[in-house]
Amino acid sequence: MKITGKKSLLWWVRYPFGIYAVGFSIASIWTLGLMLIYFFTHQTNRFISLTSGQGEGNHLSSGIIRFHYPFTQMTVNTENSPEGLLLAFLGILSINFTLITALKIITELSQDNFFTAKAVQNFKILGFGLLSIGIIHVLIDLLVSPQQFNPAQPFVFMVTGFILILMKEIFTKGKAIQDENDLVI
Repeated sequence: MKITGKKSLLWWVRYPFGIYAVGFSIASIWTLGLMLIYFFTHQTNRFISLTSGQGEGNHLSSGIIRFHYPFTQMTVNTENSPEGLLLAFLGILSINFTLITALKIITELSQDNFFTAKAVQNFKILGFGLLSIGIIHVLIDLLVSPQQFNPAQPFVFMVTGFILILMKEIFTKGKAIQDENDLVI
């Protein structure tokens, strides 16, 4: 079985991946709405639950807030603080952004459209988007709690963004070579 093109592995994988990406995005709209409601009202309900606990050094922390996805047992758990809510919000947005853009890339590649302007544009959007998400993550960490700054997660976003930008450049050069080939023939 071939990997790309019509009736290939990638051509068939795009359907379940597309269903998952769209379903996750729709469910995430619900969860993002719950986060906004809690951020402004600080009220819990059956979809927003709060647990208190002990923090570091026996100091009572502000607890963990859980946002429940509809129709499932899944939850988004985060620290009950402005930084925790902002980072959870950013995390869900970044996952949705990545899934939808990856779906566009998979759709292009499954149709044997490797060196097209649309494929190059999708790599560019995903690369610069992930790079921006990493930078925003660093800024939120440094502005809200600089003493607890952990560069691991933003570093992964930024490195992945740089790799995708590099791939965009490779696809741009491939497109130029394919255009030259098309003119010669």
